[in-house]
Amino acid sequence: MASNPAFAAWVKRCVQPHRVPGYRAVTLSLKPHGKAPGDITSEQMHVVADLADAYSFGELRSSHEQNLILADVQLSDLFAVWEKARAAGLATPNIGLLTDIICCPGGDFCSLANAKSIPIAEAIQMQFDNLDYLYEIGDLELNISGCMNACGHHHVGHIGILGVDKDGSEWYQVTIGGKQGNDASIGTVIGPSFSAEEMPGVVKRLIEVYVRERHDEERFIDTVRRLGVAPFKAHVYAEKETA
Repeated sequence: MASNPAFAAWVKRCVQPHRVPGYRAVTLSLKPHGKAPGDITSEQMHVVADLADAYSFGELRSSHEQNLILADVQLSDLFAVWEKARAAGLATPNIGLLTDIICCPGGDFCSLANAKSIPIAEAIQMQFDNLDYLYEIGDLELNISGCMNACGHHHVGHIGILGVDKDGSEWYQVTIGGKQGNDASIGTVIGPSFSAEEMPGVVKRLIEVYVRERHDEERFIDTVRRLGVAPFKAHVYAEKETA
């Protein structure tokens, strides 16, 4: 893999351990930058079906994070799976990173939504379109919901974004510190909501605080839990006031 950095990056982010020796689970990323998170075309689904038949005993799983998983892939088949997945646009090596966004359909498709979600996700993806920087940031869960029904699970995102309605306009409330899993927590609102145009910059400033304040190997959620909301809030709204 050392001779093929692209394949190595994919294995690191998209290939998970398996309880059976000689096998791995493979996540097919539905989070290419600039497209709706979790979206997939009919042509891509045909490719996925062929991959499942050829390399995973015909089994395919859908993940909570809106990606697809080939559950039982032999180690010897990983390179072939990567080549075919990459050709179909299904091998973005960003699983678990900031652009692996959980996003509800929002106002584009859902009649219950207060605000659009997909354009916010796409704008954030494009703000962080450098994979090297994403790897430097490390594991981070960003979830977006278009209303309080919380289909995007924003409450438990390390960074959560909730679309709200203000006198007929779309605004976005931001929380940090949420987490799913055994040590689950609900995120804390950092302050007044933001316009859609501000959201990529808000996320950028949250990341700036994390990169500045983190300890070695400390994840975003751990830094937030150690420092609390205050330093993140101060940086975000200081920038907002001077804008």
